This record gives sequence, structure tokens and C-alpha cells, in this order.
Amino acid sequence: MTHRLPTQRTRGRALASLLAASTLVSLAPALASAQSEAPDCVAIVAEMLTPTPSTGAIRASAGCPATGPVTLANRWTHRGPRSAGERAALVETSALMRDARLYDGVSAVARDDAYPRSDRMAALRVLVGYAEESSTGVIQQGHVYGARAAELSAGRQIDAPPTIVNGTALRPTVRDDIGRELSRIAAEDRDPDMRYAAKRAREKLGFGPAPVGKTARSTKQ
Repeated sequence: MTHRLPTQRTRGRALASLLAASTLVSLAPALASAQSEAPDCVAIVAEMLTPTPSTGAIRASAGCPATGPVTLANRWTHRGPRSAGERAALVETSALMRDARLYDGVSAVARDDAYPRSDRMAALRVLVGYAEESSTGVIQQGHVYGARAAELSAGRQIDAPPTIVNGTALRPTVRDDIGRELSRIAAEDRDPDMRYAAKRAREKLGFGPAPVGKTARSTKQ
């Protein structure tokens, strides 16, 4: 009896199926949590699990304070091509959410040089926004800016209390955490544009000069 050896194509399909299955398993709690949110959050989570969610679904995640941070973090850390429209929607929507799960996803992209520079720069913008608002005491657990979140969620009214069930609070040290991450990128990152952007971000946030390391400079003329 002969056995056919798996080809590269069949191995690739098997790997893709395995990755899809693991994603669904890891986000199963998000699907369950969506049941306790607005009626359309289940559909929003389902679309966010597809390979190419619409920018509308990304923005609508702002109206799902329990599941939105999970699906947004998953989309940030997705490996693969990303359109400029998707990236802009992720930045805009993530700026509305205050949740440690989303913060972990965004910061992972900012620090990992395996991600495209455009994604990492976008992640830096979100982190800088978090640090700026942390310094003014705006950040709260599961906080959503009601009017703007409702606008991004196709006009659905959102009545979100400061503390939301299933939310995960940002650490009180989030501003200092971001400062340390910016220091590391400014001193050690292999991408000169990322080093330069992190250095400028530190200065903008008032952290002082970046630590001595590789030269931080912009490659743009």
C-alpha cells in the first residue's frame, strides 16, 4: 500500500486551517461576551474574524466595549497585507477604547520589527494618544467616548459606564510603560525611521532626551 506524501500546497492548506481554528478557539470568549452587548455585536465579532473585515466593522467595534478590544487587538496583530483604509480605521477606533487587551496588541505591533513599518508607525500613534490622555487623567477602565463612538458605530446610541463588565483596566503605570517602550525603540530598533519616530514621541510627551543608542534619524529627505 502506498501513501502519497503531502505536497507544499496541501501542507499550506493544513497550516491555514490550523491557524484559523486556533483563532476561533482563542476568540470564542469574545463571541460569548458579545451576547451581553448590543444586538449587532455578535455580527461585528463574526466579521472581525474574517480575513478582511470591512472598515465599517472595525469602526463599529467601538460600540462593543466588552468584545471590541479583543477583536481589535486580534486585527492589529494579524500578519499579512493591510490596506491604508483598514490601518486608518484601526487607529481611529483604537483611540476610543481603553482596555489592557487592546493596549497589549497595539504595543506588540509597535515593538516587533517583523511587522511592516506602516503598521508600527500607526501603533505608535495610538500609544502616544494613550500616554497623552493618561497624563490628564482621562483614561478609565473600558472608557468609550460616547458621541464619537456612536458616530463610528453607525449612529447607534452607546450608554457605556466608566467600568464595563468584561473590560480589563489599563495599568495605572501605562504612561510610564509607554515611555519605556519608546526609549527601547529609540535606542535599539533596527529601523532608523522607527527610532526617529520614537525619539520625537518621547520629546512630545515630555520624557526628555532619548537614551543613547543607535542614531535616531529620519530617512525621508
